[in-house]
Amino acid sequence: MKIVQRRLLWLMVACYVLAGLFPAPGEKLRGLTLPISAGGRAVTVSMVLLAVMLFSAGLGVRVADLRGVVSRPVRLVLGVAANAVLPLFVLPVVALGLRAWPDTAEAEGLVVGLMLVLAMPIAGGAASWGQNAGANVPLVVAMVMGSTLLSPLTVPLGIQLTGALVGPDGAGALDDTSTVDLIARTGAGVFALVSVVVPCLAGIAVRAALGETRTRRLLPTVKAVNVLNVLLLCYLNAAGALGQALAHPDPDLLVLALGLSGAVCCLAFACGRWMSRWTGDHQPDRLSLTFATGMNNSSAAAVLAAGWFSHRPEVLLPILSYSLLQKLVAGTAGKPPRLQRKPPSAGPAHGHAV
Repeated sequence: MKIVQRRLLWLMVACYVLAGLFPAPGEKLRGLTLPISAGGRAVTVSMVLLAVMLFSAGLGVRVADLRGVVSRPVRLVLGVAANAVLPLFVLPVVALGLRAWPDTAEAEGLVVGLMLVLAMPIAGGAASWGQNAGANVPLVVAMVMGSTLLSPLTVPLGIQLTGALVGPDGAGALDDTSTVDLIARTGAGVFALVSVVVPCLAGIAVRAALGETRTRRLLPTVKAVNVLNVLLLCYLNAAGALGQALAHPDPDLLVLALGLSGAVCCLAFACGRWMSRWTGDHQPDRLSLTFATGMNNSSAAAVLAAGWFSHRPEVLLPILSYSLLQKLVAGTAGKPPRLQRKPPSAGPAHGHAV
């Protein structure tokens, strides 16, 4: 199982290739809905998979590990605030720069896609990457929980910002401005609550009810199921966008999506490292802030985009690019000699949130 987790990035790439070559099964499965709704939209298979992923992440959280972090809240608050505030500075610059792009619809789609990623809470996978680099894992987990609990507020606010940036006074006249306004007012908050917050809290509650002994026995099976869940979710999210992109190839758009996603991702990690210098010389805490600031739950962004912007593949392209690139950057974030440390021998097992 550890070998599979170490190869998770390449398995995700394989899922993307599979989605590009054989998108039809993914599109069909993604179109299946349950006889219930959330935020005015039917609950899809992708939303269920996302909820399972967040439940697994919550099951890996030990409440006892969080108590010491909460007693020293400065770094915790800084990490959660950075995750929430960074889009306010990054997106206006991106939207302004994309005004020169000849295709306004593509520019708008890229802005919307990047905003959906940046508006999402910190990825649960930040704890796993941070642990491998020697970070303070309980601090990362606390940041993940804090940003997750705030997501019903931060996600709609981020989408409202997007509507202002890509409207008539922004990058251009977005034909989906009404859709952006709608999901900001109704769908986004409910989506974050139902698909992100509730499953994560449910996982924590189940762990508390089972107790540590039974939970430890259960976690290997949960982690194995979660890896399969993550890969299936990657395939479903990519099926629509990559299928359409390959059917109607636009190399300029693909290069722009990759370049823009990579630049924003590197900037997020750089901001985290820069801010970590304010927190003192405790290296594990500094690494925790770096990973928490740099990694967002791109799977949640992809599910939201697939539900509301399935007809706009340019919205999903930067999200899928960001999902892969943030793992590549995370793999090098702890590599410099002064950051190389032996991973903690014990720590909570966390589900990958991609």
